[in-house]
Amino acid sequence: MKENLNKGIKKTKNKIVNYLSPHLCIRHKPTKIEYTIKKIKIIDGNPIVIAYRYYSQSPEESKKVYIEIPKSEFKKYEQV
Repeated sequence: MKENLNKGIKKTKNKIVNYLSPHLCIRHKPTKIEYTIKKIKIIDGNPIVIAYRYYSQSPEESKKVYIEIPKSEFKKYEQV
C-alpha cells in the first residue's frame, strides 16, 4: 500500500475532515527531505499544507525554510 498525504484529508458531504496535524513529520519521496507540518489551509475547498525544515551552515543557527504543498503534490510526500 502506498502512503501519501491524500489519506490525511478527506472530503465528505461539503465538509473537509483533516487528519493531518501540526508537528507531524513528512518526507518528500523523491529527495528524502523531511519537513514538519506547520498548518493546513483550506482555500476554495482545496487543502494546502504549510511545512518547514531547518537549514543552516552551523549548528548554532537554526533557520527555517517554508514550503506550500498543494493537493496536486500530496502523492509526492509520505508520513515519517
